Amino acid sequence: MVKSAFARWRELWHGGLQPGSVSSLLFAVICVVIATIARKLLGELSSTSTVFASYYSATLVAALVGGMPAGILAAMTGALAAFCFFVPPDWASHVFDQDQLVSGLLFACSSAVIIWAAQSYRALLWRLREEQDRRELLNYELAHRIKNTLSIVQAVVGQTLRDQPSALGKVHDRIAALAATNDLLIKSEWRGASLKQILAGEFAPYDPAQFELAGEDFECPSEIATVLALIIHELTTNAAKYGALSTPCGTVALSWNKRGDRVEFDWLESGGPPPAVARRQGFGTTLLHKGLRQFDGSVQMIFAPGGLQCRLSLSLPWPRREGTIDIGPDGCPAQQLGTAAPARASLIVHPPHAAGQK
Repeated sequence: MVKSAFARWRELWHGGLQPGSVSSLLFAVICVVIATIARKLLGELSSTSTVFASYYSATLVAALVGGMPAGILAAMTGALAAFCFFVPPDWASHVFDQDQLVSGLLFACSSAVIIWAAQSYRALLWRLREEQDRRELLNYELAHRIKNTLSIVQAVVGQTLRDQPSALGKVHDRIAALAATNDLLIKSEWRGASLKQILAGEFAPYDPAQFELAGEDFECPSEIATVLALIIHELTTNAAKYGALSTPCGTVALSWNKRGDRVEFDWLESGGPPPAVARRQGFGTTLLHKGLRQFDGSVQMIFAPGGLQCRLSLSLPWPRREGTIDIGPDGCPAQQLGTAAPARASLIVHPPHAAGQK
C-alpha cells in the first residue's frame, strides 16, 4: 500500500494535474490540511513558531502540481486557517499584533512570488515535454524512412544480383549490419551506441561460448559506430566462413583498451583451420583500411598458423559543438560553416533529413 501510494505521488509530481480542475483544487485543500497538522505539531514543540511557517510549502506544492488556481486557493485557504487556528483571539489588542500583520503581509507577497515561479516552471516543463514529443515523432519518422530506404536498396540489389546468389547474400548481410547499428543510433537519438551493444548485435547469430571479450564498455560516437559495426561484421563473417567460427571448437578473443580518445582492438582467432593469405584485396580488407583511415586508424593483420590475428587502432572523434570551425595545421579553417567537406571515400552513414527538419 505504501509502495502504491508513493508511486501515485511520483506520478502526480512528474505529470501534474490539469489547472483549474476539481482534482487540482482538491489537491490544494489536502496540502493545506497537511500543512495545518504540521503547524499544530510545530506549535506543540515551540509556541513562538511563525504562524505561516508550514503554509509556504503547501502553496508551493499545490502550485507545482495543480497550477496557478490551485496555488492561489492554497495560499488563501492557508492564510484563513492560520488566522483561525493559530492567531490569538485578542490579536487586535495583542502586544505582537503588528508582527502578526507584518507576517500576513509577507506571506501574501511570498505566496505571489511562489505561485509565479511555480507557474513559470510548469510552463517551461510543458514546453520541454512538447519538444521531446516532437523529437520522438521525428525520430520515429526517421527510423521509418531509413528502414524503407534499406528495403528499397535490398530490393534493387536483389534484382541486380539475382544471378549471383553468393554476392547477393554478402550484400544483404552487410545491409542488415547497417540496419542493426542504425536501430541502436536511432534509439539513442543519434548520440551514439555502446560498444557492447554493437558487438552483441554482430555476434548474436553465433554461439556465445565461442567468444571471449575483455575490455571496459564505452560509448561509440555516431560517426564511428556504423563503421565499427561493419568492420566487426566483416571479421565475424570471415571467421564463420574460413576461420575459428567455422568449427565448433574454434574461439574468437576480442579485447580492447581505451586510452583517452585512442582505442586499440585485438582480434585473435584460435581452434580453426590455418588461415590462407588472400591473393587479392577483397571488400573486407578495403573496408578495414579505408574505414579506419578517416579516424587516424591503422590495421595489422597476421595470418598465423593458429588463426588470424588482427590489431585495429583508431581515434574516437571529439564531440564538436554546433557552430564551431575546424582549424587546419596551417592556421586556416579546415571546413567553412555551411560548406561540404571535400569528396572522398567515406563509409559514414548519415541519417536522411526528416520532413520539416532542417
